[in-house]
Amino acid sequence: MDFIDRHAVTHGVYGWWFDHYLPLVPRDGCIERDGKHLLYIGIAPPKDRPVRRGGPTPVKSRLWRNHLRGTVRSSTLRLSLAALLEQELELAFWRDKRNRVRMDRHHEDSLSDWISKHAAISVAQHDEPWSLEETLVRNGPPLPLNLSMSRHPFKSTLSDLRRALGRN
Repeated sequence: MDFIDRHAVTHGVYGWWFDHYLPLVPRDGCIERDGKHLLYIGIAPPKDRPVRRGGPTPVKSRLWRNHLRGTVRSSTLRLSLAALLEQELELAFWRDKRNRVRMDRHHEDSLSDWISKHAAISVAQHDEPWSLEETLVRNGPPLPLNLSMSRHPFKSTLSDLRRALGRN
């Protein structure tokens, strides 16, 4: 895991880079760096979300609380990774009363451990990251793990895998 100074960046675009341990994910045309491919981008904060004074920066909060140590309910990236790694990590899912996918904490911890071993993060400061997000996802390099706004051919496969979670 690449560690960045998340304390210094308040608003920005972040990229998730993954090694070859996601074999189902197509990488054709994806940007590669140091043996990892850029497969997902996100922004923090979302448009029109106020920034709390004295709290963690939006980037730090989004990366740490949602993606790195959060839950599949709090992070679309975690949900996608869990769907792709269900067999390998022996993850078990269930659905709550609202039909949202959930995992027990020990499965969430297994996913967090996998992320820390196989992913890297890059962050770019930008005062209005929401103004870039759609352009990057729609017109930038392929981002097979981005579902919203994406036209990537892998979108339907990943969506199907996610929909199937916890339906047994």
